[in-house]
Amino acid sequence: MKKINFFLLCALISCVVFGQQQQPKPPSPEVAFSEALNKVVQDYRSNFIHIQGDKIPADMDADAYKSKVCVPAALGCKVMRYRSAEDKTANWQAGFYDGESFEEAVKMYKKIYSLVKKAAVKGVATSAAGFDGKLETVDESIGFAVSTLRLKTTNKTYKDMVAEVEITSNFTGWEVRLNVYTKKKIEEEKDPEDKP
Repeated sequence: MKKINFFLLCALISCVVFGQQQQPKPPSPEVAFSEALNKVVQDYRSNFIHIQGDKIPADMDADAYKSKVCVPAALGCKVMRYRSAEDKTANWQAGFYDGESFEEAVKMYKKIYSLVKKAAVKGVATSAAGFDGKLETVDESIGFAVSTLRLKTTNKTYKDMVAEVEITSNFTGWEVRLNVYTKKKIEEEKDPEDKP
């Protein structure tokens, strides 16, 4: 009987030990953010139609839909479709902060910029691509700042895609958002290789 109990105890311990080793480790916040942003970037090719969910209330100028993909730490994510005859492109948006504290808003603005800059996007080039841009400084008296990041890839599908991190003041305080959408390069922003 003692041998059976000892055998069962050993079997139980080995199951627990091996069971714990097989449990996948949850990804870090940076990796989880990168993976979610990667899904958004992949669906940019189809104007975010595959990640568009149910319709939600929106502004007068646009139709809004809940996004099926949302990045960690976001208060909410949505796909915006503007009512324009000329421009049928959509905008994917994630809200990260909506509150009174300027300091907290700036902290979140810098954090989201850093997460986008570190994100590795797969499937748009032969190797993982990243974002490149410049963090714009925030002046509380101006009331807004926008940092634009472009995907570093030669894939022409993504040449006009941007990820913009913005901080804006509103009636109740400050908001921080991330937008992924189409924005043509202006002349002074173009690389020397882009010019004919």
